[in-house]
Amino acid sequence: MTSIRLLLMLLLLLPLGCSDDTTPAVDAAPPQPDIGACSYSSPRAVPLSVSVLPDDGEKPFLDVINAATKTIRVYCYLMGTGGILSALKQKAGSGVAVRVLFDLGQDVNKSYFTELMNAGAKVAWSDPQYTHMHAKVIVGDDRDAVISTGNYSYSASINRNRDFVAHTADADDVADLIALFDADWDRKPASLSCTRLLVSPINARLRLVSVIESASTSLLIESMQFADTKVREAVAARKKAGVEVRVLMADGTWVEANIEAAKYLATQSIPARWMKDPGVHVKSVMVDGKQAYLGSINLSYTSLDKNREVGLVVLEPDQVQRMTATFEKDWLTAKSF
Repeated sequence: MTSIRLLLMLLLLLPLGCSDDTTPAVDAAPPQPDIGACSYSSPRAVPLSVSVLPDDGEKPFLDVINAATKTIRVYCYLMGTGGILSALKQKAGSGVAVRVLFDLGQDVNKSYFTELMNAGAKVAWSDPQYTHMHAKVIVGDDRDAVISTGNYSYSASINRNRDFVAHTADADDVADLIALFDADWDRKPASLSCTRLLVSPINARLRLVSVIESASTSLLIESMQFADTKVREAVAARKKAGVEVRVLMADGTWVEANIEAAKYLATQSIPARWMKDPGVHVKSVMVDGKQAYLGSINLSYTSLDKNREVGLVVLEPDQVQRMTATFEKDWLTAKSF
């Protein structure tokens, strides 16, 4: 009997298999206590700033690239012609150690892969374990970084889409971005046991839903997509709790899933609008005028659970206000579905 009991105890300790609806085991990290820099809502030692595209153009990216004298790390979903590509090539040619991690699934990146390699940069394709390497991050000299909702082509992205770019020089944020990039570059599991960042598929779903659930007075969503079921349910629950909720999405002819999303929101009495000029490529959530999410993470299952994505929560009041003011400006010109 003793041996049988021992066997049963061992079986109970074995990990259970995961269904396809749960976060993959890759990059598994222990639960993160919401203390210090382990919480997405902990204050930064150095406040971040938020740029608004297309208004601010390439400047937020070029400021980080041009200031670098030793190293530049780049997560790139889509590269394109313009000042960012030119600056990276110039830095690589001048002896700065430039590394660019390209998304494996984008054929358009092949020519830029070769261009940057010929200019002296080190380039690599993303790990195929991720559906997409969708992060948009540039780190310069281990001291400052930009996290963007948009891609790097001037004509195709920066000059035509609504996007946000967060510039952070906070030591904890930068160190975490470096650790994540280096792990992905070496195709090793990332260990972020204590971070402010939202990273797919490590902690993004849990944290993004937590941000939404924290809303007590207002919840403003400006996002290219609004497709994930659990996110939708969390948003609907806030509406039922008496929170003012509005959702602004990309044109349904661009992102077809948004047409169905708008129908769902209508059943929940949540106003939904779309905007085409500029195109809604941003991924953002503003809560109570006090905090806001921005990053590469779309409100979709694939983005939250299958891709490599990076985002953060903005806590700086003036920057949250700028994001909120941008939403209100866009809302006035947007059209109802």
